[in-house]
Amino acid sequence: MDKMSGNSKKILGKITAFLLVLSFACQLCSCTVDNSGFDGVRFTETRHISVLTDSLVPVRTSASVNSSDLAKYIHDQVLAECNVDVSFVRSSDLNINMAKVPDISYGSDINTINTYYKMESIINIKPYLDNYGSSLGNLTGLLGEENIYSCTDDASEVWYLTAKKTVPNSRVTFIRADWLEALGLEAPKTKDELHACLVAFRDNADLLLGDEADNMIPFMVDNNPNVSAKPLFDSFLDTSIGDKEFYTHGYCRATQEGYSEGLKLLNEWYLEELIPSDFESIRPMSKESYEPVEKGYVGAFCAKSDYLFEGGEDSLISTLHQTKGEAADYIAVNTFENKNGEYTSWQEDYLNETGRKIYMPSTCRDPLACLVYLNWISDPDNIKAVSELNITDPYTAEHYLLTCEDRYFADKSSMDPDEIDAISVAEEVSVISRGNKCVRYGPYHFKYVNSDTDFAAIYPDSTRIFVCGVISSAEGSFDSKYEELFDTYGRSGSYVLFRIRNDEWEKVMVKGDLKPW
Repeated sequence: MDKMSGNSKKILGKITAFLLVLSFACQLCSCTVDNSGFDGVRFTETRHISVLTDSLVPVRTSASVNSSDLAKYIHDQVLAECNVDVSFVRSSDLNINMAKVPDISYGSDINTINTYYKMESIINIKPYLDNYGSSLGNLTGLLGEENIYSCTDDASEVWYLTAKKTVPNSRVTFIRADWLEALGLEAPKTKDELHACLVAFRDNADLLLGDEADNMIPFMVDNNPNVSAKPLFDSFLDTSIGDKEFYTHGYCRATQEGYSEGLKLLNEWYLEELIPSDFESIRPMSKESYEPVEKGYVGAFCAKSDYLFEGGEDSLISTLHQTKGEAADYIAVNTFENKNGEYTSWQEDYLNETGRKIYMPSTCRDPLACLVYLNWISDPDNIKAVSELNITDPYTAEHYLLTCEDRYFADKSSMDPDEIDAISVAEEVSVISRGNKCVRYGPYHFKYVNSDTDFAAIYPDSTRIFVCGVISSAEGSFDSKYEELFDTYGRSGSYVLFRIRNDEWEKVMVKGDLKPW
């Protein structure tokens, strides 16, 4: 249910071609600048670095990534405090001039980052972290050990930094508070209680929506229920699963025991007309998926805690208030309990590698200055100052605070109280994750499988097809439909992935060999 936040895969694709050309040349000359003029905070001589910045903005503007209010503020402060002269490179400029690949780059495609590592086109920053650790405390303090690592089992290597996620990753259930009040209902805390609320919404559509009653959607699900209804599925999985089983099923929860119970529940809700009859055609992060929320038609849905609130005046909650009035509001609750009465969020191991990855290409000649800059933008005081700066253009803090994946919550005084509550609700969820930082036995390894079937082409959509097909089963056909579609799903690649992970359990998990293929 989350809106799309970036264009990093395109950025990485553009950079790849350039780095492939330079990788060999850079191996021949790895000289960097002399760092003897660094006192731990400031350089004696001015250093010059470039930083990749997403140039996408919500409205047209005369400002650029270098002339925006925040760019000028950051440039002047970093120059004064660290003697580092920073310039920003628009991601769109990479279409025009590949020579502008900046000293600090980023992306979210872990496969591409691994490719850079294997062709030695990014810099190992571990020696700098070791030698100048006392000067980089803000950076290492913000990211923590879990976000500073390499893609190998070699302790002397760190190839990229993963931006800190300051919004809890767990999804919560948002439900219309005004509808609950109108019907005299309490906020639900269990599946059964949520179901009762959804039925009440459906049965009282005329009261709640008047002339728009036909638009009622008690529970919003799109054509990727594996994500949009993730808390529901997670609640049926067994937290006592063994480590080996967790690993072998880690590429997708759909093969785990208990997942079918989640499908059965959603099938029941589908037949009861509690989810959209056309959910299979509703694309995630599309107008069809979020406009019903904005227009006030949706009783409940699952999403990250910031989903309703991101975007300020353009947020979903602001639009809802404009459409239906201030009384129309959502509250966040946890409603999908597991058999132990706990709320859980399962994190598949290879999916843990999502998020912004910050790296320095081999063309960078001043890694220390780059790390000093990253350390400056990771200082809590600087993050707060940048986040609260009164700006007059659309280039907001998220364009420049690379080490923060989302909004920084050090100061919640200006936040919507409902968002603060939503964050607290998300923090109550237990994260179930026993995967490794760099497990590389996901779907993209199909290119190594000797088979007449093009798994790489058919697997990516196979989970969606399987899940949607089972959920939309006709009355009385769930079991036969599940058996039929699960076998098709398995033959589309999941059987192969299971076998690969099962065979590699000893190598990866027991011996700890995480080296790339």
